[in-house]
Amino acid sequence: MKKIFEVIILSSVFLVACGKNTENVNAKKNKERKNIENIAKRENIFSNNSIEAVLKIFSEKSEKNRISINKFEKLIFENRNYYYSKINSKEDSIYALDYSGINATGIFLKVNKVDRANLGVIENLVANLIQVSDSKLKDSEARAIYAEILSKLKDNELSSTLTYSNGITYGLQINSTTGEFVFFAKENDTQNASMELQDIDINGKIKIFAEENNKK
Repeated sequence: MKKIFEVIILSSVFLVACGKNTENVNAKKNKERKNIENIAKRENIFSNNSIEAVLKIFSEKSEKNRISINKFEKLIFENRNYYYSKINSKEDSIYALDYSGINATGIFLKVNKVDRANLGVIENLVANLIQVSDSKLKDSEARAIYAEILSKLKDNELSSTLTYSNGITYGLQINSTTGEFVFFAKENDTQNASMELQDIDINGKIKIFAEENNKK
């Protein structure tokens, strides 16, 4: 009787141990699966992709949204690295990417002057940029993000930011003297980059840089 009892106890211990091992294995597999899913989910965020991938998305989204842009070119300004593209559908305006290593850290829209006549065009350009920053966002959601940022602007304020549910911080800055408009999307600390971008003379420094680059 005693031996039978011991066998039952040992069997119980063995089954419990097997059960725990199975639970550990299953928990590990679930964790690995969730990690893979999280990585896949984040591939839609611009800063998790290479510069080449972001530039490709920019071209595809712009074509889909009927926004004509030039080929992106390199630009070094205030010791920061950029890629920029002139926007053909809006005079004196560019898209730009700030980057570190092989990844983009911020994407920007710069328009030399904002007025009532071009507000609709600027909204289209902003919505396009927001969709580039997160390729899963639809046009309606991108415009809603922009509208919310605008709604946060109070009297005499010239900047506004919003951190969206995708982890990206969106914002705009307006130069009160010149009327220059910069809209940005960033995951890392690229606030300084967006402020420096306001100082870029689209028809001056960029033109000079492009001419010097072509001579090399």
